Amino acid sequence: MCKNGAVSKRKDFFTELASVVAKDSPIVLDVLHTLGPKAQVDAYFIRPETVMDDNSVYDSLAIYVVGDGRLTIIVSDISHEYAPEGEFLTSTFDTELSRIRDYQVVRRRVLDGDESGAYTGVIMRLRWGATLSADLLPGSCDDPNCTADHGYVGHLMGTDAEIVLDGTLSRETFLKGLAFVEELGAMIREATRR
Repeated sequence: MCKNGAVSKRKDFFTELASVVAKDSPIVLDVLHTLGPKAQVDAYFIRPETVMDDNSVYDSLAIYVVGDGRLTIIVSDISHEYAPEGEFLTSTFDTELSRIRDYQVVRRRVLDGDESGAYTGVIMRLRWGATLSADLLPGSCDDPNCTADHGYVGHLMGTDAEIVLDGTLSRETFLKGLAFVEELGAMIREATRR
């Protein structure tokens, strides 16, 4: 039982994780290390993804777990950046739900036709003040012959984490992610009311 009287979803979480990675995968060890041996799991979403970049195709896994009043995000994939033969790379983020200052949910839907109103994507952006990223581009003007230095233009983003649901996901995974986004939003609202 969880502190709030709800039943922990820990067993379901690890069963689903085992269905997408091998039992002896280092990812499982990273998840166990991050969550701890007795972590409560109130809600979770596991997002498997095949990533294609310039040089390779590899599997990636994003895991979102809510328990003990905290949101833990674990992202694990294969990287060839530091080791040409490849290596598992796992990043973890953890914050108290009550520290999440705000969130934004963007819902994309089909405009017209038989599928009008159906989801094409959902993005949940979370902000708790840990990250500030800048997206900068060289400045320019309309004169193609201009050689002046126009500095840089861009914008700052304070999004600490995103949950992205798009057409690359199976329908089942998309619906699980959508339910998680709704549940996480309700949990954040509850945690920040206190």
